[in-house]
Amino acid sequence: MEVNKKRVGPVTVAQLTGVMDSASASQVHEQIVPMLLNRRPLLMDLTGVSHVSDAGLRTLLTVYRQAQAVDGNVALVGLSDEVRTVLAATGFLRFFVVANDVPAGLTALRTAQSTQRSVTV
Repeated sequence: MEVNKKRVGPVTVAQLTGVMDSASASQVHEQIVPMLLNRRPLLMDLTGVSHVSDAGLRTLLTVYRQAQAVDGNVALVGLSDEVRTVLAATGFLRFFVVANDVPAGLTALRTAQSTQRSVTV
């Protein structure tokens, strides 16, 4: 699994490529979870992810829980039909902001943040 990171304004974009399975889940965890500690919104671009196993789902759940712990937002974009089906069947889609591509994900994160701010004020 390859994880490339860049910043787009206030958002950290993590582009993942490969299979998120038991062989790569710990690597994804080690690289993604620390990105949440800076309290920046995180956009995970899964366009290059062809499969998510049980271990990958556990990693996504950990990402969600860590984001919640720091009042952060996470968006998932570029979901293949297979990955979207797995996330929908497990109920994981409701944990994340979901968009088709990076620009839409950035817009959705901005909307989620402004909604979150107006609720907490």
